[in-house]
Amino acid sequence: MQFLRLAVTTTATLFLLVACQKNIDVNFDPSDIKPIADVNLPDADADLPTIFSRLDVQFAKNKIQVMPPLDDQEIDTLEQQLPCKLPPILRAMYRWHNGIVEFTPAYEFQALNKVVEGYKFFKRLNKESGLNESEGWPAHFLPILQFNGKMYLALDCKDQGHTPLFSYFIEDGAPQAMYRGPGHLLQVMLSSYESGAYRREFNSMEVDTLAEAKVFRQHAFASELQTMEDNWVMTKKFLPTAKGENFRTVVGSMDPDERAIPFLIDKLRDADPEEIVDICLAFGNFKSEATRPALNDLLKHKSSRARDFAASALSKLRGPQSPAETETLLTMLEDSDKLVQLSAIQALKHAKSYRVIDTLIDKLHHSTPGIQVYIIGTLADIGDRRALPALKELQASFPAQLDNKRYARARGDDPAPADFKSSVDEAIRRFGQQ
Repeated sequence: MQFLRLAVTTTATLFLLVACQKNIDVNFDPSDIKPIADVNLPDADADLPTIFSRLDVQFAKNKIQVMPPLDDQEIDTLEQQLPCKLPPILRAMYRWHNGIVEFTPAYEFQALNKVVEGYKFFKRLNKESGLNESEGWPAHFLPILQFNGKMYLALDCKDQGHTPLFSYFIEDGAPQAMYRGPGHLLQVMLSSYESGAYRREFNSMEVDTLAEAKVFRQHAFASELQTMEDNWVMTKKFLPTAKGENFRTVVGSMDPDERAIPFLIDKLRDADPEEIVDICLAFGNFKSEATRPALNDLLKHKSSRARDFAASALSKLRGPQSPAETETLLTMLEDSDKLVQLSAIQALKHAKSYRVIDTLIDKLHHSTPGIQVYIIGTLADIGDRRALPALKELQASFPAQLDNKRYARARGDDPAPADFKSSVDEAIRRFGQQ
């Protein structure tokens, strides 16, 4: 729900959220876009045994790792270190699984000991930084789910009879309502898995934000549905004429809504390269086939950033790739901009062509390690076993002893030798699982 606005699926989404904090044009006030979940309404009345059983089926189907459950004594011991008792539904969740690595495509359901550690860390951080509850981590928030160490879904345990969930971005510090409670979260999750809004694609869990928004509507109260409609009316008011930072703010604040697609496509006619980036980020999150023709047109744009982000958005669509699109992406492997090459490589994972395999293998032999890593990942995604000899040859070329040093690097920079070998090993392992 609200993945563009609340920044929980991708680095690109985090970029949008951060951008919204800077130089906001007075013409559009993002606070006018209201959180959809009404935390003043009751949590969903969830049939937990049935939901847990059906979710377990989905976890197995999507190869999601779950942790062994806790017993009541273990829960009681850990609970004593928290500011409140766990609500019954949350206790039931820990008796079900004490942690789920890919609970949703974005979030990890944290083991209870990690929740305790996280709560103590934020409490200590508030004290050391001299922050009060309104400025730092709220004292009654439990960091139940986390993404990337920066995004959290926190349960508000201040009122035991009413336990909503809030999104909390630690670089922003402003909680935003996400779910009416754990029962609401579980219902939306289950429907998202069973409808295909959440599913494993290639080697990672992905979310179809438009499909997820439809699921949310199925479990919404009338007032929440009205909020979604009010938000769309506000977005539609500013979307056609917004420019620059104001446009970025509108796009970054809007709820996923397929009605925005025609407006964004029309906007491409006079958009500058940075506005095109914003549109491509939105299209990549929407995963709608309706955006494919426009993205294909952008592959030949004079701006390398437009080409880069258009190819990246195409890599996230779920539909089949046309031969013409494949041919355009193949020509982009020789683009003068390395980042364009990387996005084109990733988009080719959807191609159904022997020539793609041959071209990628050839490029593997004549590229830097930073580009090779992307080729290796795409070859593993495609899964054509004709790529195995080249991968095994590369694997055998590594020396017995490798420098295990890790270091930060930008996209496309050469990885550390140990990281590079790990990517090759992982790709070969994936072939063995097919």
